[in-house]
Amino acid sequence: MTVTLKDKITALINAEDKKNPLTDEQLAVQLSILRETVTGVRKELKIPNSRTRKREIVKTVVSKIMAEKPDISIGGLVNKLEESGICISRTYVTELINELKDMQKENTEKSSEKQKNNIFSKLIGYDGSLLKSIKQGQAAILYPPLGLPTLIVGESGTGKTLFAEYMYKYAVDQKVLKENAPFMLFNCADYSDNPQLLVSILYGYKKGAFTGADKDTEGIVEKADNGMLFLDEIHRLPPKGQEMLFSILDRGKFRRMGEVEVERTTHIYFIGATTENIESSLLLTFRRRIPMIIELPTLEDRSLHEKIKLIHGFFQQEANRINYKILVKAKIMEAFVFKKYSGNIGQLKSEIQVTCANAYVDKINNKREEIYIGFNEVLYQKFFYDINTQKNTIRFNDALFIPNDDEIEDSMLAVKNQYSLPRDIYETIENKYYELKKNNVNVEETEKIIWDFLLGYFNKISLDSQDKNLSSLDDLKYLFDSSIIQLLKDFKDLVKNIYPDRKINEKVLIYLAIHLEEAVKRIKFNQEIMNPNLIYIKENFIDEFDLAGKLAHKLAQSKSIEVPEGETGFIAIYIHELLKLPDKKNRIAIITISHGKVASEMINVVKKMLNVDFPIAIDMPLDVNPIKIFEQVVEVAKSLNADEGILFFVDMGSLVTIGEIVHSRTGIQTRTIDRVDLISVIEAVRKADASEESLDNIYYDIINSKHDYSLVTVENSNKPPAFVSMCLTGHGVALTIKDTLARYYAKVKIIPMSIMDDNVKEKIDNIKHQYNIIAVVGTINPKIKGLNFIPYDNDFGKDKRMFLDYLLQENNGGLMHTLIKKEFILLEVECTSKKEIINMLGKLLFNKGFVKFEYIDSVSGREKMSSTYFRNAVALPHGLPSFVSKSIIVFARLKKKVVWDKNGNEAQLICLPAIKSEDVDAVNKLFRILKQKEKVDKLLHVQQQQEFLEELSNIYE
Repeated sequence: MTVTLKDKITALINAEDKKNPLTDEQLAVQLSILRETVTGVRKELKIPNSRTRKREIVKTVVSKIMAEKPDISIGGLVNKLEESGICISRTYVTELINELKDMQKENTEKSSEKQKNNIFSKLIGYDGSLLKSIKQGQAAILYPPLGLPTLIVGESGTGKTLFAEYMYKYAVDQKVLKENAPFMLFNCADYSDNPQLLVSILYGYKKGAFTGADKDTEGIVEKADNGMLFLDEIHRLPPKGQEMLFSILDRGKFRRMGEVEVERTTHIYFIGATTENIESSLLLTFRRRIPMIIELPTLEDRSLHEKIKLIHGFFQQEANRINYKILVKAKIMEAFVFKKYSGNIGQLKSEIQVTCANAYVDKINNKREEIYIGFNEVLYQKFFYDINTQKNTIRFNDALFIPNDDEIEDSMLAVKNQYSLPRDIYETIENKYYELKKNNVNVEETEKIIWDFLLGYFNKISLDSQDKNLSSLDDLKYLFDSSIIQLLKDFKDLVKNIYPDRKINEKVLIYLAIHLEEAVKRIKFNQEIMNPNLIYIKENFIDEFDLAGKLAHKLAQSKSIEVPEGETGFIAIYIHELLKLPDKKNRIAIITISHGKVASEMINVVKKMLNVDFPIAIDMPLDVNPIKIFEQVVEVAKSLNADEGILFFVDMGSLVTIGEIVHSRTGIQTRTIDRVDLISVIEAVRKADASEESLDNIYYDIINSKHDYSLVTVENSNKPPAFVSMCLTGHGVALTIKDTLARYYAKVKIIPMSIMDDNVKEKIDNIKHQYNIIAVVGTINPKIKGLNFIPYDNDFGKDKRMFLDYLLQENNGGLMHTLIKKEFILLEVECTSKKEIINMLGKLLFNKGFVKFEYIDSVSGREKMSSTYFRNAVALPHGLPSFVSKSIIVFARLKKKVVWDKNGNEAQLICLPAIKSEDVDAVNKLFRILKQKEKVDKLLHVQQQQEFLEELSNIYE
């Protein structure tokens, strides 16, 4: 039997190491054929490329590791993967984790769509404050044969009518009601001063029933037959009207006003609503006939997250209604969020409309194209009354709303903790609780799971202080309520008196300060503090709970509030963590050496700021022989218990070799960073003190953050990237280096060379004509100006690749990949005009923080100058680089083509490169690709974002 090329390729791929699959180039070498031939056959066989094949394997392994260790760091994950034989970069792992999260989110969303409450999921708070109400509403609709008569109660403006409308939509969705079933809404308050007229409109009347009744007339009840009847302000219905409902609710029978013998039949789902106390405003006999009572929460009872989403929703509605862009400044968003609304959601919506109306007048007067809402636009009477002026730790961003955009993204809310700390414990517990409740986990098991979850959460606090600028309560005095800071200082003194031998963890006090700020805010807003583990806390932390009670009492006195016992339980866990000694080893030592006395002064600042004692400073007087300093450093290194090595920071000169000297003399692993600066030392100390990062991970993180470009700038070039592998002879070790690099960088050309070759520099210059040399990797540094040199050793695969990854990012191709992200690939977009597309993409970029507000106008201005239609149904709108904060490229594939210019050119693939000036060259290759019709056709026909991204990657191969 003849073995075909397809059979050979299939056999090689089936037999490959799945963790390090064969690239098309490697397959071509083994089969002695062209790489392009392999690629063509592989695609014909519908076999993914090596990157995709490896990605699926890695994804499976990463999922398994993260399931076993959900809190594992990126560095730890990279090490675990290497232990299993998979060698990949930190950047790769980070992207993969984000992809897994996106998949999980997508699966959750798909699962949610299948749930019966998918109609209600459009209500803000469906999985939070409205969860109980929605379940009651669903039960009332589904209960046979005609549901349960329902009464919706709540303050004015809480959304009772809207909730009733969603109950109707749910009934239709569940096919309980027909698609065209009537929904009759009647407000009893409209005719409350004329009870006879009210009853006649509701039930209809017989000819001659009263003066003016000149014909038989059906009422609202008859019109609602086989549908839903919603009576708002039902307490305004007179006793006679309520009694007439008895027969409908009991038997589905009623009589028109004036009828005696005729009894009519109706089949309705009945809902009433009231703002009054039902015990005093409705007949007892009527109340007994309403089994389902649904109480809607006030606006103050809703979470801040829900309140923010409501505000964004109302601003979006106004933008749609008046057909103008609306820009709301961050401080105004904050004012709306923390303002008190006695009229609840109704008042909130009304005030947003008034604000937009005032700003609209200002827009006309100033001839602006958008509505701008800042302080001047809200300085009307009473707006700033009832705003909670208490300091908070929530930060708001400016928000832009584009007309006819019904989508309200969570990312638009831009609510972040000011200190990048984890979400507040209340939200964490609530989300976990509702998640378990949704999955029907019983109460006892729920409490146990949350208890374990809580312990793990607090165990991380001692070592997880993520803010590098705050290390003591004094650092918070200008950012937080001063009374809380003083309260905690006094409490700290109390704890020291009680436990004089205990070392208090200062970092936990910072967390506790932030927590108490949130607690006071929550209590004042009458938001529930859910602590399902209060009994466990009392039993396990007896002394801590006693101390927490004392602190809670002082807090209550200071703020004139009542602190619930559940909050005291949370404080007790913080106190437990406060008194617990951190279990920490001196894994990584950090030594700073500099000429003069700079090192000592720098380390003194670091120790004070981070409250640590392990970083070491060594000053090098200008008149001292460097050899003496080197000997001193070696002796210091020997005395340290640095299990994972030493990171040196030096300023310049001969000190840059100190790491190599210490390693050769002591065997201790070392890394050295020159041109020392305070920020880099702070970051390194913070990482070494509070994380499980390895020496190499910290070293490369600092290198990457320390420079906005590689240490030797990599030329932005359209030439393919290349590495030079170098040793003494150009054979042996150079070929070994080439093989090593090929395992990780299959798309990069690797050229072996000898340092002994004549005219090495000339040969490298010749290579530069064809390739963009990223770095020389070898045993000998050729010391050629403008070239990066990476020393090669046996541990290269583990500790050098991150640096090479970083250098490749600076290369045109590497940068190109960083500018194209999955979340900025929009498929099947429904836009009908160029203006709508530009506004939509501009809003996305602005709300994500990539561009300034002026960027959108600069794109529109550029379009007025000349058409940005490219070719092959591609348009390339773009704006001024000066208005770009971070470079990114957005792709939007339209569902239908739109006319792009006066020449009638139609565009379907819109590519908007929001690029800073220094990154402009990086998109040249992209433009060349978009010139090729076959490439564009592929992008126009893929089905998923990931496919689009992979197709772009294939294009770059």
